[in-house]
Amino acid sequence: MIPRDSVDYYPTPDSLAFDLAYSALPSNEWGRVKRYPGPILEPSAGSGSLAFAIERVCDIHRNKSGNFVGPCGATNKNPHLAQKDRPLDLDVIEISSDFRAILKDKGLRVVHDDFLSFRPIKKYWAIIMNPPFSQGAAHLLKALDIQKDGGLVRCILNAETIRNPCTNERRELVSRLEKLGAKITYKKDAFSDGLRRTNVEVAIVSVDIPEREPVSRIRLDLKREMTERLSQNAELAALVSSDPITAAIERYNAAAEGLRRLYTEFDGIKSLLVPTDSKEFSGDSAVKLDKPYNEAIRVLRRMYWRTLFDLPAIRDNLTASMFYEYQTRLDELADYDFTPYNILTIREEISKNILSGIESEIIKLFDDWTNLHYSEYSKNIHYFNGWCTNEAYKVGKRVIFNCDAYSRWSCRFDPEYTVRDTLENIEMVLFHLDTNGVPYDSTKLRDTLKAAAAAGQTTKIQLRYFTATFYKKGTCHIEFTNEDVLKSFNLLACQRKGWLPPTYGKKRYHDMSAAERQVVDDYEGEASYNDSMARGLIPTNATLLRLPAAPSQS
Repeated sequence: MIPRDSVDYYPTPDSLAFDLAYSALPSNEWGRVKRYPGPILEPSAGSGSLAFAIERVCDIHRNKSGNFVGPCGATNKNPHLAQKDRPLDLDVIEISSDFRAILKDKGLRVVHDDFLSFRPIKKYWAIIMNPPFSQGAAHLLKALDIQKDGGLVRCILNAETIRNPCTNERRELVSRLEKLGAKITYKKDAFSDGLRRTNVEVAIVSVDIPEREPVSRIRLDLKREMTERLSQNAELAALVSSDPITAAIERYNAAAEGLRRLYTEFDGIKSLLVPTDSKEFSGDSAVKLDKPYNEAIRVLRRMYWRTLFDLPAIRDNLTASMFYEYQTRLDELADYDFTPYNILTIREEISKNILSGIESEIIKLFDDWTNLHYSEYSKNIHYFNGWCTNEAYKVGKRVIFNCDAYSRWSCRFDPEYTVRDTLENIEMVLFHLDTNGVPYDSTKLRDTLKAAAAAGQTTKIQLRYFTATFYKKGTCHIEFTNEDVLKSFNLLACQRKGWLPPTYGKKRYHDMSAAERQVVDDYEGEASYNDSMARGLIPTNATLLRLPAAPSQS
């Protein structure tokens, strides 16, 4: 029976309701939900057919185990799917008092009666609706207004509302849908099997409105103040534009000042956040920012210290071990302000540790790359006074190591993250053995790998000192194209392992003892030794230390 105040009531058929609700859930390339939906509004709920379809669709995804298998057979746990206990945040509106009573009896949350007079405070992730056909244009315009700052709208309309814009209201609707890039599909006989049948053709409207960047008075004030400051200090302005560390310090200062003003503003409206002066609303029951001010500042500092170690000027001088060590110290550094003095202190610390860090990384790479030969020569102890030539004493022009560059999910070549970091570390270490003086820039490696992935190039990818070839079995083959750097790499490793005479690189060949010359002959020969001496290919502490100058403290 249709309530007397719902003559325009046409309940959404189950299949149409399910399809409409499902279309609002964002999915990835395998049809899986990317993220759990936020608050949803159904503004013309009737007896609840569409609302219950929304619940049913969300339950299907919420009740999944969270395990799914990708195209390559890899299994992953998706935390966004395993949220069985998280309730759906669904609000409904219904103008009919009879239907409102029914909806409440069914356990739905009725938040208003007339959608056209609704003034929401909550931000809705999606509005999914089947409005009265006679008021479809007005209801959809209202939904677009509510979602103007970002969100989804899914709506069923009488097709004539779109096809026959004979009123100003309809014309406005059609214009706004065009500007928003709405997707509109038409369906005949959509209500022919509903509880209340009609042969009217419907339009199914899908609108995804991107999130609008919020406007902050505090941010606008800070931007104006920074512009004025830089205009009055040409030297600082030049540094900000040319030095990423100085620019990061200025951004941090602005962010910290913005945070201070935000907390001050919040403190200023605290009296509005409780209905009375009663102490009942103090403590945990009061509205407040998530963290105390000083803790928020610690979080901000931590983020900027982390950003510092990602800047090429710093990152390109850290070995992988040093980089991860500083990542573990971020909580400690969060107690230090992000200032030129403290940054300089860290850079001086890096300078002191860079020599031992580079040497340790070279030995580690050397051992990794020659370990295939160690079992065969495990009884050989390689020292200057017990030298024995074999295949484990040098890294050859070609090296093979484990480095899986193929996605487990798509099977596509995807040299990101671990692969990129591994090759970056090799390049950075070799850079400290390079005598040509050209600064190292890891962005070139990243750009090269990105271009190779886009082109599907997996073989002979030319990097700074070598080419890289990747295989699906999970290995990388690199072939050195800079033989001088490879020679220096082997020399330093052998020196630090004590396999070469202490006088290596410090004496001319003919000034060495016979025993020393014999080792040089076995290792490379007189001509190669003289060439290394003449061209400075034998690493020294001075050549390994290449940390750029510290930032200005202006």
